[in-house]
Amino acid sequence: MINYKLIILMVMLSGYIFSQNTIIDTLNVNKEEPFDYKKYYDCTSGEGNVLIAIKKRKVFTNLEDVRKSGNGFAIKMEAVYSMEFEDGKRYESSVVKNITQDSISISNFFNENAAKLAGKSFSLITYSLSSLKYVRFINDRMLSMYNKKNIQKNYDLIVRKMEHAKMCPAVINFKEKGEMKVCHFYLTDQGYDLLYEDKGRVYYLEGKIEWK
Repeated sequence: MINYKLIILMVMLSGYIFSQNTIIDTLNVNKEEPFDYKKYYDCTSGEGNVLIAIKKRKVFTNLEDVRKSGNGFAIKMEAVYSMEFEDGKRYESSVVKNITQDSISISNFFNENAAKLAGKSFSLITYSLSSLKYVRFINDRMLSMYNKKNIQKNYDLIVRKMEHAKMCPAVINFKEKGEMKVCHFYLTDQGYDLLYEDKGRVYYLEGKIEWK
């Protein structure tokens, strides 16, 4: 995998979630010039539904407590999660687009370029929450090792309306390629990583970054 030195121009997210996973680098952006985020992606982290998976017999209080205690995790719109449903289909790089009280809607691929490479049409798929069977958290990229969570057996699913319901992707300047890319967040055992697409293939982002 190519190792890029990257500059984040804008991330429309709550910073505390990611501060523990960042390495500080120099931000090479003229701060006096406004950055047009919506030129690349239309997303605002406003009020909406968040899906919380909480271990059975545990009580949900807030997201910070869930994260610290390890008793569960949150699924937010615009982020990527490794999920498998009762129909046996497993999605590794699909973006969560909508969450209701009884359903979850995801894109069938990371974006249109990824769908085109697979010879498929880019579309939205909706599942009932009760059909979510497993969520996998990668804990070793090189060996492709996953920690599989059995949702139906070990977790309760709760939908809560929250102020910041979306994890809006980062828009990043790949200097060596001369391209701006939309990079979605992906939940792993170590926290959130960033995924990007290049020529239809999806990669983990590597390199020094600074959150803004």
